Amino acid sequence: MERSGNTFWLTVCFLLAAGLSNAFPQENQLEETPLDSIRHQLKTSYLQSKMNRWPSLISQLERQPKSDDFNFIFTLCQAQYGYIGYLLSEKKKKEAKQRIEKTMITLEKAILQYPDSAKLYAIKAALIGYQIGLKPWKAPWLGPQSQENIELAQKLALNEPLAWFEEGNSYFFRPTIFGGSRETAIQKYEKAWKLINAEPDAKKGWFYYYVGAWLSNAYLEENRKKEANNLLKQLLMEAPNFQWVKEELLPRSK
Repeated sequence: MERSGNTFWLTVCFLLAAGLSNAFPQENQLEETPLDSIRHQLKTSYLQSKMNRWPSLISQLERQPKSDDFNFIFTLCQAQYGYIGYLLSEKKKKEAKQRIEKTMITLEKAILQYPDSAKLYAIKAALIGYQIGLKPWKAPWLGPQSQENIELAQKLALNEPLAWFEEGNSYFFRPTIFGGSRETAIQKYEKAWKLINAEPDAKKGWFYYYVGAWLSNAYLEENRKKEANNLLKQLLMEAPNFQWVKEELLPRSK
């Protein structure tokens, strides 16, 4: 009986300790930072196709006190990059042009501060690509500039997913007469997908799902429905509320 009594009180003490531990988190327990919160909201709103929330989130990033920190700068530029792409898809060219110009200024300052960042050069390549989308007649001048920044990004970090993804975009959206190739685009997208899957925290951000969806879309454009369907199902397992995948891409893969 004595051993049973001791066991009872030990159990009570253990439960009390566990309860207190939950009530008063340890000092070394990581708390969500403002940047973490904004990144999470960017991801959530992207998956839900609620891009109207992004301007407010971008404004929050611009107001952050640590605006000279690389993580803030990159998150801001990448968010602008994603939102500009959305604006162009919605034919909102005027606002897209304004954001391209504004983001390019931020980006150029950031590159001076972080000249070895492959991520920043990849975004610069994308912004130049967007400028081509607005004024296609400038492609002979802007196209080589975009490619130059892609190559520089890959030279600085061969394992940077964003650089490979942008190279994929350059082939996907370029007219065939000027060297465009969806098959080549798929190869670049696949490389980006492989690299981003190797990053431990990639699924915490919106860009992981963006790459997967665009690779799926490229598969569909080339009538590779089986590969598209497999990837889309994977994306929905990871993010069941991914609206673009659920409502548009997956039905096209059947």
